[in-house]
Amino acid sequence: MNDTQEPRTGDDDTTGPRLAAVDDHPVILHGIQACLAGSAPEIDWVGSAENVDELPSRVSALPSVVLLDIELNDGSDVAANVHRLREWGPQVMLFSREHRPVVVRRGIEAGALGLVLKEDPDAQLAEAIRAAHAGKAYVSSRLAHQIVHDRRGKVRLSPRQLEVLELLARGLKPTVIARRLYMTEETVRTHRRRAIEAFAKDEGTRLADNSELVYRSMVDGHIDLDPTGTGRPGTSDPDDAG
Repeated sequence: MNDTQEPRTGDDDTTGPRLAAVDDHPVILHGIQACLAGSAPEIDWVGSAENVDELPSRVSALPSVVLLDIELNDGSDVAANVHRLREWGPQVMLFSREHRPVVVRRGIEAGALGLVLKEDPDAQLAEAIRAAHAGKAYVSSRLAHQIVHDRRGKVRLSPRQLEVLELLARGLKPTVIARRLYMTEETVRTHRRRAIEAFAKDEGTRLADNSELVYRSMVDGHIDLDPTGTGRPGTSDPDDAG
C-alpha cells in the first residue's frame, strides 16, 4: 500500500483502539461514529475511505483496527484488501451484510480477525473492535459464527474449475467454453465433474446438473451472483447459449 501521507502513530497499545473504516456507504460510516461516540468513547475514530487505496490519506492517525466492508463498489477482492491493510499495520475486522461463506472465509484466511454483521447490536460492534485491538479473534453473533464456520466455505475449486463455472453460469455450451478457454470439450466436462465431486466430498452436497452446480456456486460465493454484469445471472450471447 502506497501511503500518500504519513499519519501520526498516536499513543502506544495501552490506550484505546484507534479505529478507521473502509465502506462506500456514507450512512454506514455516520452510523458507526454515532454508535461508538455514545457507547464506547474510548475508541478513537481516526477516519474512513470508500476504498483501501484512499485510506492512508484520509486518516488522522495510524489506526490500530480497520473495519472493512467485504464487498466494495470498486470490485476489489476481499483477500487482497485484507493483505494490503495488514501490510500497512492495522488489525482488520470484516464488517458486512455478506452471508456467502466462501467470500467471508477468503477474508478470514487472508488475515482478518473476524466478522461483524451490520445488523448486529451496537455493543457487539464495540466488543469486536476492542478484541481486534488486542489481537484477538472475534465473531460477533450466532449468525456470523455460523457463516465463518459454515461447511460450505470449505469447498476448494481450482481456478480452471471456476472459469468453467462462470461461463456455465452465463449459459454457454461446453463447445463454446472449450473454445474460449483453449481446451477440449472433454476437459470442460472433466472440470465440471470434478467441481461436482468437490461439493459432494467437502460440503456433502450432491448436485444433479449444471443448474444446481451453478446455483450452489453462486450462493456459496465461489462465483459472482451476477457473472454477466447485466444484473441477470445466466444470460449470454444468443449464438453461444445452449
